[in-house]
Amino acid sequence: MGTKGRYNKVRYPKCREVGILKTVLLIMRRASLAQGLMAKVRDAPGLQLCYEPDYANADVAIRSHLATGALLEVAEDGAQDIGYCLALCAWLREVTPHCRLMLMCPEGQTEAVHRAIEAKRKGEIDDFVFYDVSLDYLAASLQSL
Repeated sequence: MGTKGRYNKVRYPKCREVGILKTVLLIMRRASLAQGLMAKVRDAPGLQLCYEPDYANADVAIRSHLATGALLEVAEDGAQDIGYCLALCAWLREVTPHCRLMLMCPEGQTEAVHRAIEAKRKGEIDDFVFYDVSLDYLAASLQSL
């Protein structure tokens, strides 16, 4: 028997509503936020979330999880500020062009907000949300990413 018959019998699991499983990578320092969000969407049809706390490992994690989207937390302080995250997004656009990118920004930092708006306008990111967004809204945003 050739390979044609053998491969035709393989059945791939499909999700209830969307037909395929969408994986979104959460690249963030706040493990508690990632855990809460993962719990919130645990039963959402067609969506799977994975957590990566190491920003430097983002491209490898996107490829290893076959992620179609990534949410990057812009830190209020420290190394992962808006400049770092936008540079990381530019790199991710090059090495993982299939992956849609969303930033989670501190709403109280005017510069971060303006830079996120400009990045979205230029197509450097696909979307952004603020820290104070509800888990329901964030889950819906990730599903539509």
